[in-house]
Amino acid sequence: TDLSAAAAWELPLPYWAQDADSPPSIAVTSDRAQPRRASARGRRLDLPDGHVTEFRGLRLTTPARTWLDGAEPLPFPYVVAMGDAVLHRNLASTEDLDRLCHWAFRRRGVVNARRALPLLDAGSESFGESLARIVLIMGGVPRPLCNANILIDGEWLARVDMLWPAARVIVEYDGIVHLPEAQRRKDAQRRNLLQEAGYYVIVLTADDLRQPERMCMTVKTALAARTPR
Repeated sequence: TDLSAAAAWELPLPYWAQDADSPPSIAVTSDRAQPRRASARGRRLDLPDGHVTEFRGLRLTTPARTWLDGAEPLPFPYVVAMGDAVLHRNLASTEDLDRLCHWAFRRRGVVNARRALPLLDAGSESFGESLARIVLIMGGVPRPLCNANILIDGEWLARVDMLWPAARVIVEYDGIVHLPEAQRRKDAQRRNLLQEAGYYVIVLTADDLRQPERMCMTVKTALAARTPR
């Protein structure tokens, strides 16, 4: 259950929740003795039938229920990132998450889950993209299109992480996969083509996430300068 189930589903988690040596969180029904062992965090919990499934030989809370349970202990941007991953991988639908939020009336974490639900985007393809997007939105930047295709004269040019079409502003989040030299050269060529086509490209990294106010101001300035009046 809880963050242990999120790890089993390979959903995005902060570094402090990824410790492989920490004991897993497990639950038994209320008619059984609470597990008490050093190798696990146990509790008694009655889960509706639709909230439990089997995955890779383990009985786990469903992805939707796991997302709801994670909404209580996780920082809000991670709640959005986890929800993005659930939707993008088709582990649950927006309707599934919405129904669960209604079911979870007054439960811990449901306020965070309801707040996150309208911000989720199945188009987000990575943890870093999700975090960057929600930090920008929380900082007052208008919501972008995620992983939008750029067409020039009807021909496909590129697929970009975040796009504000009216301003022709693009934000790309470069994670670890962009570090190899071959990928860096490919990225540079692609961005040159986008700029030649009239787009303004902003590249963000993990360092920018540590300076959210500065990051938001960079994007706001570009949008203000390029949005048609």
